[in-house]
Amino acid sequence: MTNTTVLVTITDLFFLSKIQTALENQGCAVRVTTQSQQILKEALDQKPSLLILDLGLSTVDPLLLIQELRRIPDLHNLPVLCYTNHTQVQNWEEKLKDNMTKVVPNSYISSHTDNLVGLLNLFK
Repeated sequence: MTNTTVLVTITDLFFLSKIQTALENQGCAVRVTTQSQQILKEALDQKPSLLILDLGLSTVDPLLLIQELRRIPDLHNLPVLCYTNHTQVQNWEEKLKDNMTKVVPNSYISSHTDNLVGLLNLFK
């Protein structure tokens, strides 16, 4: 899928490399950031098709970030694919009740690297 920009917030360099390479191989432009204000700025500047958010980032409060995204008209409908340890998925799903936010275990993203762009179908 060309002309698709994905904003990625991952601090694990190995996982980031894997995700970035997979997205670029699928024709996506990839932007990477790990700070809340940078995420909002990049999202406004780049108008990504998807935000992939690591719920384990120490530099981001996911609840506040997503609340802020939903307050900004241009970002209100931005799909946010969050990932976390499989034992935390249900806990985060309860906290992040939002039809444009999905929480999956990190293993789910790893197992779908051949079609990461297809993860956008989770939001339809």
